[in-house]
Amino acid sequence: MRIAAIGAGGTGGYFGAQLQRSGQDVAFVARGAHLAAMRTEGLRVESAVADPFVLRVRATDNPAEIGPVDLVLFTVKSYDTATAARLVPSLIGKDTAVVTLQNGVDNVDVLVETVGARQVMGGLCRIFSTIASPGVIRQTGGPRSVTFGELEGEMSDRAGAILEVFRGAEIPTELSRQILVDMWEKYVFITAQGGMTALTRLPIGQILATPETREMYLDAASEVAAVGRAHGVPIPPGERERVLKFAQALEPGLYSSLHHDLTHGNRMEVEALPGNVVRLGRRYDVPTPVCRAIYAALLPHDLAARKARGLAPS
Repeated sequence: MRIAAIGAGGTGGYFGAQLQRSGQDVAFVARGAHLAAMRTEGLRVESAVADPFVLRVRATDNPAEIGPVDLVLFTVKSYDTATAARLVPSLIGKDTAVVTLQNGVDNVDVLVETVGARQVMGGLCRIFSTIASPGVIRQTGGPRSVTFGELEGEMSDRAGAILEVFRGAEIPTELSRQILVDMWEKYVFITAQGGMTALTRLPIGQILATPETREMYLDAASEVAAVGRAHGVPIPPGERERVLKFAQALEPGLYSSLHHDLTHGNRMEVEALPGNVVRLGRRYDVPTPVCRAIYAALLPHDLAARKARGLAPS
């Protein structure tokens, strides 16, 4: 299968490397020092569950050099979605699937506006992985799993082919008939996990070990679920129990990508995670005090990171 990964960071770099290792034809769209290192030194993957390896990869900042593919893995940070979506059309053929594996729940809408609903599939992944240095992906935890599906829930031939390719790469993968609900379920977890590890600067083990902090973590999850239901998403009840069970199964020293970006002075997905919850809460008159506090506390750091890069506030 011909595959293009737009974004070669913790998600696209990790899963793209696994797919190439299994024999698939993968090209990476990247930029800056990371792209330069991939071109000269290859892509190195360091994993918490396997020995490190290095691949010689095809990497570019110009998707036109790749041409039409069978699958586009769209894995950029949420704040780059609109810009990166403009790179997708040159990769589109008759039956190309564009699968988003991003944080947040509104990236699908941006992709649909750019390339059309027929091409886009929803998706999510559960992995803790970052760019450790240019050309190096470091996976530190999480089940390393992928869930994806057609937006209307059908079990299409192309979805079946993608499922086979991912499982052939030994990536735990599920094909969903309700992918938008699944994406919101992840959104419930990642907003609590990302927000609270960044806000407290503590790993999940310490958060869960402190009753008051654990309750705040679960309150954040419940706020996201309440907003989602008001938005028309049939999120089943019991989100606190589901989030707690998943969090308890994680390595106690794990943080989040939001925490990583905060502590490294990077831009953060603060608008796509707590910020979006706050805005939807206002729209539907749903209280979001915990997410509002997280958003207010982290936003100045994100604004400082944008200013340092000469970017206007969004």
